[in-house]
Amino acid sequence: MQKIFVGILLVVVGLLVWLGACLLQDSRSTGLAIFNNTLKLIDPITVNYDIAFGDESWQTLDVYPSDNSHPVAPVIVFIHGGGWNWGDKSMYYFVAHAFVSRGYTVVIPDYVKYPEGHFPQFIEDGAKTLVWVKENISRYNGNPQQIYLAGHSAGAHTGALLMTDKRYLADVGMSVGDISGFAGIAGPYAFTPDSPEYIATFGEENFHTMKATSHVDGNEPPMLLLHARGDSAVGEFNQQQLAQALQQAQQPVQTRLYGEGINHINILLKLHPWFAGSVDTGHDIDEFFQLLSTQQFNEQRPVSQGLD
Repeated sequence: MQKIFVGILLVVVGLLVWLGACLLQDSRSTGLAIFNNTLKLIDPITVNYDIAFGDESWQTLDVYPSDNSHPVAPVIVFIHGGGWNWGDKSMYYFVAHAFVSRGYTVVIPDYVKYPEGHFPQFIEDGAKTLVWVKENISRYNGNPQQIYLAGHSAGAHTGALLMTDKRYLADVGMSVGDISGFAGIAGPYAFTPDSPEYIATFGEENFHTMKATSHVDGNEPPMLLLHARGDSAVGEFNQQQLAQALQQAQQPVQTRLYGEGINHINILLKLHPWFAGSVDTGHDIDEFFQLLSTQQFNEQRPVSQGLD
């Protein structure tokens, strides 16, 4: 009982920190650390930390195996966001917790960040992550024949490029046929950099090839694209343009457009049941992946909207 009380108190403090200054990176880190530590205290899950998927210092990943009741579990590889210049895998324990509790084995990789890295190095890190998963995940209660890819913000951009620009997976001996489905959360799939930092991150010569919408050819896996009207960081046109490109190529895609009360941060937090209300992004992604696994996917499902 005392642990539960302490945990609830930590969550409240974390939310106050987060909501008080959510635009500041240090505050976001602090809020996530409190949230994650609370989860570890109240309901810990198994994690295998800092497994190398390449030779560079940043090329490591964490694996969260499904529990023993799911000995051969579907796999979710989650690529975190952070504007290509910030964040690390340790901040996303809560994402793994949300999906392990639903029966998945979860992999969360790190990748190179600007200014140390530039496009397309972080996309290449994503491809190397996927080949590691394909070759090794069976040792962690994961099914290498049922790998799903997901990401938020910059991570969704990376995931979408891996699914549309087939060169990255081909370079590591894989294809999009090795991936069962993709879920993108608030991804900037079609944006053109206009700030000096993002121009330097991508290079003006890459403004066409950096867009997932530039590569759709009709051979993509099924996709779920989540966005919100309250997102002031990534424009809704990104979801619209990628969905339109996939539809024109006759590729299966679903979209969810949540309401004004959902922003770029809480659309991510709502992956976890503690933050989910009428909008439950974790449920929506799980439902989508389950439909794919049972071949009951219906791309005509209506868009869902939420107000909280």
